[in-house]
Amino acid sequence: MTLVRQLFEHKLGRPVSTGEVVDLPFDLCWGSEMTVKWALDILRDSGFDDDYIAAGLAAQRERTAFVFDHVVPTHTASMASILVELRRFAREHGIKVFDVGYDGGIQHKILIEQGLIRPGDVAVGADSHSCTAGAIGSLATGIGSTDLAMALVRGSVWMRVPEATLVRFRGSLRPHVQGKDVALYLCGLIGVHGAVYRSLEFGGPGLASLAITDRLSLSNMAVEMGAKYGLFPTDGVLADYLGDEVGYPTFTIDEDDTEYVDVIDIDLGLIEPTVALPFSPDNAVGTHQLQHVLRDWAAYEGREDLMTGVAPLARRANENGEVPVDQVFIGSCTNGHLEDLRVVADVLRGKRVHEGVRTIVIPASQKAYRAAMKEGLIDVLIEAGCYVESSSCGPCIGIKSGVLGKGEVAIFTSNRNFRGRCGDVDASVVLASPAVAARAALSGVLAPIGDRSDYYADEEALLRGIDELFALHSAREGRAPLTGGADVLPAATAGAGGAGGGGSLAWVFGDHVNTDVILPGVFCQIPDPAEYKKHIMAHAGNQPFLDHYAGTGHDLSGSVIVGGMNFGCGSSRENAPMGIKASGAPFVVAHSFARIFFRNALNIGLRLVEVGEFAYEIREGDRLVVDDERGELVNVTRGTSAPITPPSAFERELLTAGGLVAYAGAQVRAEASAS
Repeated sequence: MTLVRQLFEHKLGRPVSTGEVVDLPFDLCWGSEMTVKWALDILRDSGFDDDYIAAGLAAQRERTAFVFDHVVPTHTASMASILVELRRFAREHGIKVFDVGYDGGIQHKILIEQGLIRPGDVAVGADSHSCTAGAIGSLATGIGSTDLAMALVRGSVWMRVPEATLVRFRGSLRPHVQGKDVALYLCGLIGVHGAVYRSLEFGGPGLASLAITDRLSLSNMAVEMGAKYGLFPTDGVLADYLGDEVGYPTFTIDEDDTEYVDVIDIDLGLIEPTVALPFSPDNAVGTHQLQHVLRDWAAYEGREDLMTGVAPLARRANENGEVPVDQVFIGSCTNGHLEDLRVVADVLRGKRVHEGVRTIVIPASQKAYRAAMKEGLIDVLIEAGCYVESSSCGPCIGIKSGVLGKGEVAIFTSNRNFRGRCGDVDASVVLASPAVAARAALSGVLAPIGDRSDYYADEEALLRGIDELFALHSAREGRAPLTGGADVLPAATAGAGGAGGGGSLAWVFGDHVNTDVILPGVFCQIPDPAEYKKHIMAHAGNQPFLDHYAGTGHDLSGSVIVGGMNFGCGSSRENAPMGIKASGAPFVVAHSFARIFFRNALNIGLRLVEVGEFAYEIREGDRLVVDDERGELVNVTRGTSAPITPPSAFERELLTAGGLVAYAGAQVRAEASAS
């Protein structure tokens, strides 16, 4: 049996089947500043009786936490006022708050560190990287604010039991290689859509060489591959981490289980220090591979299979294939552990960071910060010229600190490098391990660490690896949107209804449109969802759409957004679908949708239409109609149609009710009537 089914059955006390939708009680639910704010606004507007809300909050208070980590210490009066409200609410209802200083830090670190999440627990957080706790055998995943609002008063969340992919490790890590390198390598191997709505499960004999911090990085980045969960078994490494005083159930991997829809074999010994180039976590390349390409750029420039993200860096690279950097950030929920700080201090001890390289170090928790102080690591970092900040998300989300300016290149140990996420849209973020980032801070350039012979037998092996990598990326390269609809109409349909035959106007975008593109993070601090619609698709690069949208007063009531594969990947922030819904768009069409976006859209009653390959036949300017009687999406302009992926029975109930709040309200009224 897969790990995910073991965990579901452990919690529910009964068998479950893949695809089944269940009402799942949780052991811990939590949110951060804005996700809690939105959840409380949803409760306020839900129509639920005040006594019912108060009773629900009281029942869940021991299983609830508010963690302020994204924008603390806060930087604006409006955000400070929101935090005043949240602190007051928490005091009134007896909810645990992790605030700035003391025992604070990043939610995905401190909740595990302080024992609030244990193996076998169901843990749901209103942040996409809540899957981090899968590293300790917890059924942990991200949810949106509507889910959080209902969880706070209902004590459970709806969940579909997902399919599972097994990643089977063998061998052991080579010198300078960390769990972050493995995570980036795997993301590069399967892509940001490679595990959509699956449980990504890690097994094999190589697990013994992966420390808990390595596992935390892998589980943390499972969502960057589309996964719902990133699960490890409860083995000896976990037992050593938790100690003898902690009891927990046993969950094991059966590598021969036929339930796994995919099995990926990885030799850890073949992975070199790896980075992800702009603007996606799956633009993964080994540091020796990258240096060779940049040093021999004349031989690679113009290749049709050239890996995305290389060319912009090539323009900055020196003759040795090294890329000058402006800023280094070491921290985040992915790599702000004490063990990471030790790696960085070992590199910088007795030295100075390169002149002109701003080096920001942020421990993921105050506990890690204090331990680093006791070990003398903080002194080492400060003497080396680093800026060390109190525990928070920091530059990762591009809101409060370490924001990048136009044209800058930075090395981040965080988990996402989407365009515009961490500052100006023309800034570039390269994702890396703490070891790679520390050496970039010291040298001032992105360059390999370790000898090439540590990872490649000879230059021929290196060249072969580059060709294989480029082929892999080329094979899954996102398709560009098609434009120019009306002027290329088929003769059979032009003049016979054509573009004037009714329907909603299609605005077409490509594959992997992420939530930072749909609604840039800088606008997520706005507490009013009605304001979100002014900024949707601001970083998508479709100027005709932006001109049209502004010209209609940000009204999409006669238009629809059409995406390719994995539309809505990235953050669990619910304001992305909120913004689209507020715009008046009747539905969104895509080849496929990312899991959390799909869930959030259902929860707020936004109609999603999944049509597979047919999405790539839609051109900008076409007119689209949903025909529910026939179960089709009709392209009126071209006279073509495709079957709609039908919603499940539960999804139909949510949509019919108008979203999760209305659905839950009907349940509450039915329960009250029955009693």
